[in-house]
Amino acid sequence: FQIHMNPSQSTLTLEGDDIDRVDKAMQHISYLNSRQFPTPGIRRLKITSVVKCFNEEACVSIPSVEGYVMVLQPEEPKISLSGINHFARSASEFESSEGVSLFPELRIISTITREVEPEGDRDEDPTVQESLVSEEIMHNLDTCEVTVLGEELNQEQESLEIDMTRLQQKGIEMSSSNLGMVITGVDTMASYEEVLHLIHYRNWHTVSLFDRKFKLVCSELNGRYVSNEFKVEVNVIHTANPVEHANHIAAQPQFVHPVHHTFVDLSGHSLANPHPFSVVPSTATVVIVVCVSFLVFMIILGVFRIRAAHQRTMRDQDTGKENEMDWDDSALTITVNPME
Repeated sequence: FQIHMNPSQSTLTLEGDDIDRVDKAMQHISYLNSRQFPTPGIRRLKITSVVKCFNEEACVSIPSVEGYVMVLQPEEPKISLSGINHFARSASEFESSEGVSLFPELRIISTITREVEPEGDRDEDPTVQESLVSEEIMHNLDTCEVTVLGEELNQEQESLEIDMTRLQQKGIEMSSSNLGMVITGVDTMASYEEVLHLIHYRNWHTVSLFDRKFKLVCSELNGRYVSNEFKVEVNVIHTANPVEHANHIAAQPQFVHPVHHTFVDLSGHSLANPHPFSVVPSTATVVIVVCVSFLVFMIILGVFRIRAAHQRTMRDQDTGKENEMDWDDSALTITVNPME
């Protein structure tokens, strides 16, 4: 008994001299589709039989038999992208050589929904319906595309970058343009997560930049299954120049004249003042000094007024006593008797 199969495994040939053995072997032939999500449809097949007699010539004619195998619609996966979709970074990070990571905590998961029959005999209770159960599965992706939302990338001041060395180690390819970046290659979802974590956005002229928006979409089987649109918005934090900020503070109190000191180090070189704010009092300090001075002035003025009032009272009392000691002779009359 012999079994032959062509290289493409599309034709199977059985040879034997025992009809019963050939018949049993035919019953064990099966159709196998190793794809995780096979394409639904009809798979046609044809059985041709030849009977040879003792002289090695066909002596019995057997008609061919045609049939087919029906592949049903598989349970479609739902690819979900999630992570941080809105964050802010300083302008210096955008202008650095590494740039800003667009998908630092990206997660890619895929789930399918299955119909599960309830336990027990359904014939006993016809009102019982099948329940839906969602479970996570692992499979491969073949494309992830990062698209710029809004204005296209200006190659003179911004770009999307990725570590090509690590990309080539995984056997994944990348192409980029003013519209964004496309990553292609059949690999696991975990590998695509690692690759997407490597994408950085750089902008070395952030003076007029306040925000940038991007969109990420991943797919499988040449776009047969597509994920959700994961949108990311990054904001630029602009900080004031420390030197200009210090000059602005020093210029506010016009009545304060800063004194410039020069420090000399041990080597004899003249150094700038290491504490520029030490010679320029702040607005709060000036206000406190003025308030304390005014309070002291009011206390001294009150003391002087109290002393002056006290002295005036003592002077009035002395004047009253002198008036009481004066002799009042306005009504005094002396009569002299000449006979005595």
